[in-house]
Amino acid sequence: MFKVIKDKLSRHLLLQYIVTSIVSWIIFFFVVFMISNVMSKWVFNSDLFTTFWENQCEGIIQELQEFVEENNMTVEEAHEYSLGELRRGSVKFYSYIDYTKELNGRYTNAQIICSDGIFYPKRYVPSYKYWKYWNYAGVIIAFIFSEFVVLRFVYKLIRRMKTLYGQIISTDLKKRDVVIHVEGGDELALLGEKVESMRIMLVKSIDDEMTQRQQQTKLLASLSHDIRTPLTKIITCLDILNYKLAKSEEERVNCITMITTKANQLKCLTDRLLNSVTSGKAYVVYQREIYDGPSMLSQLLFEGGYYLEEEGFEVHMQKTISGEYQLRVDIVAIRRVADNVYSNIKKYADKKMPIEIWIEEREKDITVYVQNRKKTELHQTKQENHGMGLTIITQIMEAMGGRSEVENTNEFFSIRLILPKYNDITELNQI
Repeated sequence: MFKVIKDKLSRHLLLQYIVTSIVSWIIFFFVVFMISNVMSKWVFNSDLFTTFWENQCEGIIQELQEFVEENNMTVEEAHEYSLGELRRGSVKFYSYIDYTKELNGRYTNAQIICSDGIFYPKRYVPSYKYWKYWNYAGVIIAFIFSEFVVLRFVYKLIRRMKTLYGQIISTDLKKRDVVIHVEGGDELALLGEKVESMRIMLVKSIDDEMTQRQQQTKLLASLSHDIRTPLTKIITCLDILNYKLAKSEEERVNCITMITTKANQLKCLTDRLLNSVTSGKAYVVYQREIYDGPSMLSQLLFEGGYYLEEEGFEVHMQKTISGEYQLRVDIVAIRRVADNVYSNIKKYADKKMPIEIWIEEREKDITVYVQNRKKTELHQTKQENHGMGLTIITQIMEAMGGRSEVENTNEFFSIRLILPKYNDITELNQI
C-alpha cells in the first residue's frame, strides 16, 4: 500500500505539493505547541532564571508598597490592585485569597502594610506580556520550520526546472550527444521525456533532410554527367552531316539513327532530371521491362563499337551474340551504363592497343567484359579519375539486380557488367 502511495506521489506534482503543505502545517502546530506550552513552562520555572524573577518580584513589591502608602489602601483594595493594574508589570501576584487555586509560580514571603492590616502575596508568576512575546516567538519559529519544508520542495522543483532549461539551451546540432533527462517520474520528468523525444525527432528530421539533399545532389550530378555523353554524340553526328563528312550513305544513315537514339535517350534523362528537381526525390524510379537479351546487347555493343571506332579506337568484339534468354532492365539506365563505359575508354584508353569486348553466358547471368590498356602518360603519372562514372555504373547495376566488378592496374583497366538472365516467362513471373 505504501509503495502504491509512493508511486502516485512520485508521478504527480500537485499531490507532492499537497502532502508537503500538510506536513508543513503539522510541523507548524507541533512547534507552536512545544514552544508555547512545553518549553515556556520549563523556561519560566527553571532555576536558571530564579535570580531574574526574584529581582522583578522585589521591584514590583516595592512599587506596590509605595503605591498603597500613598493611596492609603486597605488590604482588599491592595489585592484588587495586584490583580488588575499591577499585572501590567513584569510579574503578577496571587494572595492568600487565591491560595486555593492550583497555580504554578514562585512563592514569596513579602508583606504589604495596608491601612487596615497586612496583605500577603503568596505566589507570583511572569506577567502576560512575557507569555505574549513567548507565543509570538513560538509562532515565528514554527513558521520558519514549516516554511523550510515548503521551500525545500520549491527549491528542488526550481533546480529540476533549471536543469531542464539548461539542457534545452545547451542542446544544438553540434552537441547531439547531449541527452535531455530530468530525474523523477512526475509531470516535469514527463516534460523532459517529451522534449527529448522532440529533440530526437528534430535531429533525425534534419539528418534525413541533409541525407536527402546529399543524395539529390549526387543524383543531379550523375544525371547531368550522363546527359553530356549523348549530347556530345548528337553534336558530333550533326557536324558530320552538316559538313558532309560521311564517307558513305551507310555512315550517313548510321549518323541519323544515332542522333535519333541519343535524342530519345537525352529526352528520357532530362525528364528524369526535371522530375527529380520538381518532386524533391533523391532517387530515380527505374522502369524495368523485359527485353530479348541477345538483341539488346547486340545493339548496345554495336553502337559502342561504332562510337569507339569513330574516335579512332580499334575494337575487338564478338560478331554475333546468340542465345535465348531475357533481361529485365531499364533501357535508359543500361544506356547510361554503356555511355559511361565508352566515355571512360575514350578518356583513358590507349588508341594503339585494341579494346576487348566480349560476352560470357553462364547458368544464371550474363557478363559483359570490357578491357583496355591505359594511355602511357596515365600509368606513368598515375593521374586518372574514373570516380563519378564508376559510381553511376555501380548504382545502376545494383538497381538492375546485377553488379559490376572493376580491375584497375597501372597498365590495364577492365570492368565486368553482370546481369541476371531469365530463360523463360516462368522465372520472370516468380520475381
